Amino acid sequence: MDLIVAQPTADARLEAVADLEGMASYIRQRREELDARVRSGAPGLAVARAHSDIVDAVVRRMFALACTRAGGPGPESVPLCIVATGGYGRRELCPHSDIDITFIPHRDGDPAVDRIVKEMFTLVMRVFIDAAGIEVGYAYRLLEDCDALDHQTISGLMDARLVAGSDRLFIQFEHEFWLHFNSAEFIFTKLEERRRQQAEAGGTARVVEPNLKSGVGGLRDLQAAVWVAQARKALTAARVRGERWMEVLRKVGGISAEEADALADAREFLFRMRNAMHTLTGAERDSLVVTRQEEIAPLLGYEAAADGVAAPPPVVTMMRDYYRHAAALHRICSDVMRGAEHSRLFMGIGLDCKRRQLTPANPVLASDDPIWMLWACELAQRFDLDFSDALERAVVELVQTRPVIQDETRAAEILTRILASPRGAYPVLQRMADLGVLDWVLPEVGAILDLIPYDPSHDFTVGQHTLHVVRALDALRTAEGPEETRDFRNLIAEMPHPAELYLAALLHDAGKVSDERPHSETGAEIAVDVCRRLRWSERATANVSFLVRHHLLMAETSRLRDLTLEETIRDFAAVVDDPDRLHMLYLLTYADTSAVGQGVWTQVKARFLRDLHRRADRALAAAHDEEHGEPDLNRTRRRLLKDLAVENLPLDEVAEHLEGMPAPYILNTSQEEIALHIGFARRVRAGQPVVAFHDERNATFTEVTVCALDDPEPGLLSKIAGVLYAADLVVHSAQVFTRVARGERVAIDTLFVDYRGRQLTSGKRRELSTVLGEVLTGKTTVADYLSKRRKPAQIGGPVERVSVSNQVSEQFTVIEVTSADPQSTLYRVSGALSALGWDIHSARLSHFRGRLVASFYVKGARELGEPIARRKLLELMPLS
Repeated sequence: MDLIVAQPTADARLEAVADLEGMASYIRQRREELDARVRSGAPGLAVARAHSDIVDAVVRRMFALACTRAGGPGPESVPLCIVATGGYGRRELCPHSDIDITFIPHRDGDPAVDRIVKEMFTLVMRVFIDAAGIEVGYAYRLLEDCDALDHQTISGLMDARLVAGSDRLFIQFEHEFWLHFNSAEFIFTKLEERRRQQAEAGGTARVVEPNLKSGVGGLRDLQAAVWVAQARKALTAARVRGERWMEVLRKVGGISAEEADALADAREFLFRMRNAMHTLTGAERDSLVVTRQEEIAPLLGYEAAADGVAAPPPVVTMMRDYYRHAAALHRICSDVMRGAEHSRLFMGIGLDCKRRQLTPANPVLASDDPIWMLWACELAQRFDLDFSDALERAVVELVQTRPVIQDETRAAEILTRILASPRGAYPVLQRMADLGVLDWVLPEVGAILDLIPYDPSHDFTVGQHTLHVVRALDALRTAEGPEETRDFRNLIAEMPHPAELYLAALLHDAGKVSDERPHSETGAEIAVDVCRRLRWSERATANVSFLVRHHLLMAETSRLRDLTLEETIRDFAAVVDDPDRLHMLYLLTYADTSAVGQGVWTQVKARFLRDLHRRADRALAAAHDEEHGEPDLNRTRRRLLKDLAVENLPLDEVAEHLEGMPAPYILNTSQEEIALHIGFARRVRAGQPVVAFHDERNATFTEVTVCALDDPEPGLLSKIAGVLYAADLVVHSAQVFTRVARGERVAIDTLFVDYRGRQLTSGKRRELSTVLGEVLTGKTTVADYLSKRRKPAQIGGPVERVSVSNQVSEQFTVIEVTSADPQSTLYRVSGALSALGWDIHSARLSHFRGRLVASFYVKGARELGEPIARRKLLELMPLS
């Protein structure tokens, strides 16, 4: 193994310096000399190495002074080494490059070493950063850290070079570093990182303002190629590193002599350009902006042609040379990186990888600990690898024997990492399901993979639906996506424990293996067993069990409950009782609904679900019961009265409106909507009903507001519903508010509707406005309009199910109806309820592929009691 040490540097001027200002003055003077060399056209690499040597000399002088000031042993005896890493380690410091220094002690807690390190830290800060303006990255590494280094740290340490201190300790550190070095992981991670950087830089070297360091064909391409070649070489006893990079690329990367010459030329050219950029700007600048290109060209020897000679401007010639060098460097380095990526790499536990396919490393793989099957799945997920045919056969043959997991703790750790991976879990879980591994490691999920759901809304088996729920969560892990999923993407990005959500997604329908109890209850018990087998904490177990037990709660509440009622939000928040659980349940509800089948998730469902999440989030954040008493209501009215005064509305009209509207309206209606409604009410009093339309941007539904004098008897909503039914519109919700003032009752009904899954066309709007106006003013009847459209006008009629509850709401009776005729249900049921003399406060309608579940909040039925109310309903709406 080569020992990479500092180049010997001696300078009498520095050796005589013993104070901070003297060292800073020395650095400034030497850097001025470097600037002069750059301006005179000095070779690029020679300048970079000279700058590195200056920093080496200063660091060694600092080390000697620190040892003296700390009162410890001399530099040659301190069990500490000071190491240059990154570009400084490669001796590639351009005039204003940052420097990276690592302190490596023999052991932690040595008082003498600690004093020296503190003195060194002070000197580095005062001299390099404060006085000389050089940015310094510093680190403190122990020998035992080598098994837990992040990727960026590993990259820097691959170019480590001893500057001062114990060479023996540096050799020991190098041994530990390479002992724990994972070649395959480094190569795959580095190549993914580099491709991401290239994409961000435009994906080509031919950009107008290239980045000399990180752009395509920049110095980082060369560094990455050398790193992955070093990583391949790390598998052998002899390692070639440091400035002998060309030897690495020729021996390991397989480049030709001509390619080596092209790389050397390109490297020198880029360093000359980078040195010139640093010198001209006085800072570390790597983006070759247009305004600097003409300034740099003369420093690189590009001069204008003599008068009368036809030739392109110097900057054009220079940039052509740049693109030529960058293209050659990128092509050669890409070949080296692809060669490393497709080479045979040792993956561990009996697995190799070749050409990005995992394959058995030996023929006795099947007789090893079967945990290798899980390990293969994690590797495939982490590095986006395929399985070879041989490996798939080995997995299928072994898993059919149901081998016993010998190391359950390690298996639990691997499965947990799969679920927690930021890359998403669906592809690997689908592979595990197809190969039988998922059934082997999680038989609770295996039991539902081929289970048919007895629900016509589902397109897939229970298990495949479960996997599609995971896929829907994965889709939210990307930075970009549809605007309607932005809230979900923000929440999942901030989630502290995504594995809990993913396991809940896997297990949410596991209880369907038994129909003895509700599947959510059975599933919650299964979730507890699985979490304990995975050795998860009590907190995590409780969260997963909660999500499985209540995975239908948020969907049912948002679709079928009146979200304007404080009691709805209060009761829901009391069950959830934790913001993190609320966010996870929100995400799970979205993913579960999206994965049912094509068209089941709609923007209307998204709107209601988002409303519930935001209201519940506010309630939980308040940390107290948010039921609004009269003082709160009066305070809200006073605030609205003040705010609406600036809308140029008469104060008496505003006050009358706010006093005449019920609390849910005051507390849930925006200021802008209230202002509109006041204007609507004024027109209604003048004898003109109002039909208004509002579209949200990119929405698939239209909000229709109908304002009219309320009928003396219940039935206004039934009239509106009849017109919508005749017009072939789908209704998703209806909210009814009645303003009582001066003995007048003005109804303000708001409905969410769509026409063939889209917002209402201009023709439909004109039709509705005309017909509703005629119906509400008595010029025609709903029955006549329905007859013209050849649709039955009778109310009531058969339904599949009817339930009546006085327990859901403190104020209203909640009636739920299931129907196979979704388009007519609102009209038929609202007509029946009106015929019974019951006032409808709101209706929520949840559509599922030709079926409808609707809930109605009504007044007038509570006094009858649930059995009598249901019997009266069934007289008008018999069960089919």
